[in-house]
Amino acid sequence: MAKVLIITHDELLAKAYAARLGTAGFDVAPCRTAHEGLAKARRWTPDIILLDLTLPGMHGLDVLKWLRDVPWLVTVHVVLLVERTLARETLDECLLWGAGSHLAKDTCSLDDVVAHLQRVANPPPAGTCAAPAAIPPAA
Repeated sequence: MAKVLIITHDELLAKAYAARLGTAGFDVAPCRTAHEGLAKARRWTPDIILLDLTLPGMHGLDVLKWLRDVPWLVTVHVVLLVERTLARETLDECLLWGAGSHLAKDTCSLDDVVAHLQRVANPPPAGTCAAPAAIPPAA
């Protein structure tokens, strides 16, 4: 299964995510600081990174920029963990820097996180739709 690196200072959140993702079959490595997460990402090369934007000492956007500066991490899907009060401009800038998606950490459930990461880890084949389109009735 996919390797997921969790970078958040919130110990309770990291433990909950790690436990739930582990039972869903993901290989999980939690990190508590930006620097620890960056070092682990370089060594471990995860498939997905859950990145909290509110980290002490370094903003998550800066972590994202550092990740995108490492050639073998450029294509890693980064899921931002954001608060619903995050400014739209900040989210837009993160998306410009290559964040793949985002989750509202203060409102989404553990099951929502697992489902999202399962979709990220197992995308539909290229050229196919995730769900078939409805065929309109004949006029």
